[in-house]
Amino acid sequence: MPVLVAIVTAEPTRWEGLSRIISSCGLCPVRCETLAAAIKLIAQHHVELVLCDDELPDGNFRQLIAYLRSPRQLTPVVVISHFDDWGSYLDAMTAGAFEYVAFPPYPQELEQAVAAALAESQACQQVSASAN
Repeated sequence: MPVLVAIVTAEPTRWEGLSRIISSCGLCPVRCETLAAAIKLIAQHHVELVLCDDELPDGNFRQLIAYLRSPRQLTPVVVISHFDDWGSYLDAMTAGAFEYVAFPPYPQELEQAVAAALAESQACQQVSASAN
């Protein structure tokens, strides 16, 4: 079964670059152009990881993280932003992001963030399964 990674961006060039990196990691990127589309995808499919723009046409990464932090979801979110500054990083991390990466990312930087997020996601799923 392929490992699904939601890439939440309305920007075609951002989608192309991120999906190329995600595919090279052996993962299956799925594009969502809006917050609503991402929530629908996550509700219908098992998504292991979300890469999300800081701003979306119908919301932002904070709203997606709030949805994912509900009791039924433990999916990590990597925020992708045009801003490469300390304040934006702190904002994302305080909101509950797993990682914050400036766009365009260095492929190795994004690959490392994806690997770490997937490892944490799998560890959380194992703990959750053993608790039940």
